[in-house]
Amino acid sequence: MVETRRKPTKRIFGLDLLRVISIVLVLCSHTSLIYPPSSSLLSKAVDLSGFFGVELFFVMSGFLIGGIIFKQFVGKDYGIKTMAVFLYRRLMRILPNYYLIVLINIAIWLWFGYSLTQTWKYFFFFQNFATPLLPFFPESWSLPIKEFGYLIAVILLYLCSLVFKRVSRKSIFIGVIVGMIIFFFSCKIYYNFHTHNTTMLQWDVSLRSVVIYRVDTVLLGVLFGFIASEYPIFWKRQQYKFAVVGFLLIGLLLFCLGYLRLTILDFPWFWNVLCLPMNALGLVCFLPFFSEWKMAPVQYAKPVIFFSEISYAIYLLHYSIVLFLMKHFIDTTAFTMMQLHLFTIAYLAITVFLSILMYTYFEKPMMKLREIKIFGHEAR
Repeated sequence: MVETRRKPTKRIFGLDLLRVISIVLVLCSHTSLIYPPSSSLLSKAVDLSGFFGVELFFVMSGFLIGGIIFKQFVGKDYGIKTMAVFLYRRLMRILPNYYLIVLINIAIWLWFGYSLTQTWKYFFFFQNFATPLLPFFPESWSLPIKEFGYLIAVILLYLCSLVFKRVSRKSIFIGVIVGMIIFFFSCKIYYNFHTHNTTMLQWDVSLRSVVIYRVDTVLLGVLFGFIASEYPIFWKRQQYKFAVVGFLLIGLLLFCLGYLRLTILDFPWFWNVLCLPMNALGLVCFLPFFSEWKMAPVQYAKPVIFFSEISYAIYLLHYSIVLFLMKHFIDTTAFTMMQLHLFTIAYLAITVFLSILMYTYFEKPMMKLREIKIFGHEAR
């Protein structure tokens, strides 16, 4: 189904709030790089915040895009044009900002004389497809996971619709998404038996940040997007039960990490196979509640919508550009705690300011370029 005109979508406050929570958690985690190392409970919570923030981005993005993919796939005129328009719109949403920041990072690295070996991979999202994350522009690792997930899904759906013409589109959708989840989950099992992790750093760059081991997290969100689209009454009635399950799963995960202190050296199966899927399943269970939180008083809705809209710019700018340059030019080693707090406030303020500029003068104009004709249809 190729839409010739897309009606403006009504914003859902709960989902905007989740975006804001996600980006705040990510920002929080990177402020820990400003302060001296600490083993306090607060410091550990700050370190974990980035983990939960990015994982929340995964399942929420999968949920939103999954609903779109399903509704298009079950349309009678679904075909190569529909798939191409979907991918065009998706890439035009992601790539302009992304390429701009990649080029700025390249300029910064050239300025400081750092090696730019293999940076070509970033232009094709190959920087962490099946190999450990590269040190250049490290926060970009999450984008290939999402985009390859959607790319593989829509291609497989199209091919399966050609092969299994007598099977209902709903059954094909479920089969493809569930099959992909099982496949990419199995990749983690393979990793567990063929890689000996000894440190959390190795786990972070070799498994958590690698596409072929993480696509199942995004697809879990896609599956929940299908459930919300196909079974809206069930989705709405069971939102609180889902939320309780989510709290229990996240609580169990924190119990394993905080109380039982399961280390990666002694419990590799937990870290390599169970940890990430358990976390994703817990987070995705909050989506029914937040997606049904349609509205809020205007004094709360406006700031939430504002930060939701600039969240992508914040994600791209905050670390490799803003924090990196501030730490490079300002020596904070002799700072008092008050000076470090002021440095943090300046870091957050500069990040938000630059994100507003990027969103207003680059992201929004580039989004308008999606309103052009493609394949004889308006890609609106």
